[in-house]
Amino acid sequence: MIKFFRHIRYNLMEQNKTGKYLKYAIGEIILVVIGILIALQINNWNEARKLRVEEISHLLEVKSNLEVTLNSFKNDTLFNLKTIQQLRRIEHYIAEDLPYNPELNVAFGLIGNWASPYPIVTAYTTLKTKGLDIISNSALRNKIASFYEFELVLLTNDYDKGEWALLQAFNPFIYEHVRSKNSQQDAGPNDFESLKLNKQFRNILGKIISQRESGLIFYKQAMISIQALIDLLDQELNARNQKVL
Repeated sequence: MIKFFRHIRYNLMEQNKTGKYLKYAIGEIILVVIGILIALQINNWNEARKLRVEEISHLLEVKSNLEVTLNSFKNDTLFNLKTIQQLRRIEHYIAEDLPYNPELNVAFGLIGNWASPYPIVTAYTTLKTKGLDIISNSALRNKIASFYEFELVLLTNDYDKGEWALLQAFNPFIYEHVRSKNSQQDAGPNDFESLKLNKQFRNILGKIISQRESGLIFYKQAMISIQALIDLLDQELNARNQKVL
């Protein structure tokens, strides 16, 4: 094609048709510019398409992480609820002045045990590295950032660090008055009758139960937010699929 235009240009020059040659040259320049603009537009379309494909991949990864985290949090809450119920059993025995029963072995073993939240954040970490602006839906982008940067921090910091602080504070007392048996969930008091009269022990039980009940609230709120975020991601991904179709 280039040779064809060049041949025409040479013929016009040899025939000394300067006016026609200039018009032709201008037309050729315009065609070249149009060709460049079209090529740039096609390149922009391709880059935009690649960006959207990458965005969808990140959204799918975030959704997958959230689903795993949600399932993990459900198991955590069940375990922590079990520990609360067991500690309440010790309180009941103390309040009713009942003699020690081996069924309390599990309860004593759970005094210093709780399920810590371990959310999966690899997809969000990658997303931050790439730049959150890759998510074109600003409302969805803000929801994702708010959950990971604020709501999740409330659970992992405010609740879990509180549990660790209580453990550090109460461990000396627990080690002195409670003996471990075959496992962490199988223990017993050295002297239950004197422990029932110990105000410090009752305070420790109360503080642990209160902290763990607060944790259930944090967990519940986090799970509600996770499910809402999963639903928003589903809506966004479904909308993208419909556009493709």
